[in-house]
Amino acid sequence: MLEHIEIKCVRNLVNLEVSLARGATALFGPNGSGKTSFLEAVHLLGVGRSFRTHQSKPVIQHDAPLCRIVGRGNRGDCPFVIGIEKHRDGVVRARVNGEPVPSLSELAQQLPLVLLDTEGLALLTGAPEGRRRLLDGTLFHVEHSFLALWKRYIHALKQRNSGLRRGILTTDKAWRKELAETGEKLTEVRLSAVQRYAEKLGQLAPAVSPDLSRVEMVFRAGWDRRESLQVALEKNAQSDATQGFTQVGPHRADLRFSADGVAAAEVLSRGQMKLLLVALKLSQGQIIEEASEMPPLYLIDDLPAELDEFHCASVCEQLRGGRQVIMTAVDRGSLERAWGSAPMNLFHVEHGAFTAMD
Repeated sequence: MLEHIEIKCVRNLVNLEVSLARGATALFGPNGSGKTSFLEAVHLLGVGRSFRTHQSKPVIQHDAPLCRIVGRGNRGDCPFVIGIEKHRDGVVRARVNGEPVPSLSELAQQLPLVLLDTEGLALLTGAPEGRRRLLDGTLFHVEHSFLALWKRYIHALKQRNSGLRRGILTTDKAWRKELAETGEKLTEVRLSAVQRYAEKLGQLAPAVSPDLSRVEMVFRAGWDRRESLQVALEKNAQSDATQGFTQVGPHRADLRFSADGVAAAEVLSRGQMKLLLVALKLSQGQIIEEASEMPPLYLIDDLPAELDEFHCASVCEQLRGGRQVIMTAVDRGSLERAWGSAPMNLFHVEHGAFTAMD
């Protein structure tokens, strides 16, 4: 659980310290006041990157050389301190309990996050990369062997593709063997996660909205699973050499969503697609909760602006029960109505300043 956070020079948050409690922390105030910037800072702390931009400069306050976020909390009975600095020149420095970390993946192990942002519909309707990232990001927190396996596969893929592009691979049997071996293992791990996702989604989607009871999740491995990956790679070897890249394998995997056998995007309204995205993120959170030592922190950005009161309340009902949640909205009333009678820590936000409310 994250108990305290210090934020320096993240957009309009100049020098901010906020104590957090278990349950809901609600931020309300006008647009541009700093609510989403606070969520962005927490996301930077837990993941090492913003969910609003891929660049560092827009995140750092104008004229500041860097931004810094430090978080303190407990993982079970073990206290932790994590921190990250992002410099205007692109340099990133991160520490866990005072020690430098060699990669942001080590930072991410300390603070699992579930970002619930209904503007991110591209996750459902866009390129497969985003859906693979969701699946793999979940596995990162629940399957200890996953990261090493994923890195091994990506390394082999990059090496083979580099050789194919440069036309220097007279034979690539060794790389195909490595890709086949690691790719099959990676796919088995993903399949296990997809089964958990499908089970959770089957429970949560109808709870969020009865209109989603028909939705199903389908996993595509990235090649025809009626044959082994080794065979698929061998069949495509000549074509890969001509194209200059590997055309089959787990790097082409995808998650698809359907309703009554038809692509969900074709039969569900935009509002229903938003609810499906919410249900998918709630499923992710519960999977991490059940398998990780550290339950996730839920970041929920302006849900009342995207969903009506009934569905906001349905989503919040799934989040209550001791989970740590940080949520934002323009007005206080919409947050209180959505969260119901359960306790809530309220902050009014204006011009980057936070005021605790009764």
